[in-house]
Amino acid sequence: MKSKKKISCIFISLLLFNCSQTDTKKISDKTDIEIYKEAISLSSKGNHAKSTIELDKLIENYPYSKLSSHAEIMAAYSLYENNEIEKAIIRLNSFIELNPVNEYNEYAHYLLAMCYYIKITNEGRDPSITLQALNSFKTILIKYPRGKYAKDSTLKIQFIENKLALNELSIGVFYLHNNAPGAAIKRFKSIIENYKNSNLIPETLYRLCEAFLMIGLETEAKKSQALLIYNFSDSKWKKLSINLFNSNKNDKEKGIIVSIKEYVKTIFD
Repeated sequence: MKSKKKISCIFISLLLFNCSQTDTKKISDKTDIEIYKEAISLSSKGNHAKSTIELDKLIENYPYSKLSSHAEIMAAYSLYENNEIEKAIIRLNSFIELNPVNEYNEYAHYLLAMCYYIKITNEGRDPSITLQALNSFKTILIKYPRGKYAKDSTLKIQFIENKLALNELSIGVFYLHNNAPGAAIKRFKSIIENYKNSNLIPETLYRLCEAFLMIGLETEAKKSQALLIYNFSDSKWKKLSINLFNSNKNDKEKGIIVSIKEYVKTIFD
């Protein structure tokens, strides 16, 4: 998986940390550097569960070591790699809260966002997880707009917003097909307001045209069509909207003809 490969690359880069020791007193049978090296070795071999145990030993026995903060982040990373996502989330949230200014904060935010991101596909259509992932990546762009994770966060935000927009669109179309255009309009407007950069905007505008025409609001339908034609002139939804209005016009004309015939019948009956 590409995301996990990227996380692994970041992990390796963090191994270049300066391993100087502030407290040389041995509390356990190993120094903090020895414990740290053992944990890193275990992690590199894919034994993330044991790596987490070793890192926790370092944190517990050498809380004032310069390696302590690094061990906290690496423990969260090992939990992430071991697919213990909930535990990783708890560790990362705690680290961010207790260390508002720390050299590893940017990475902690990114790893936390990735934890939520990984959970999206496993949670079906649960919007709460998806929104947590979205907000986490947005936090990275706010706090570190020029940071090393800004570009990837932007791409992840686009993907997540498309996913949320698709969920809203699917519900709106369901309402539309079940003769509930009012409820459908609320869903479609939510997409326009909240996910402006989604690639589902053309279809959303078309569906708004459908919904407004169903309840006789032709002026509103034409406004949606005008936005569709102006902003997405090459979209298939533009062509479909033109066909939709032509079909609606023909239906109206047929209705007028039927009404005249019915009126004439009443006169001569």
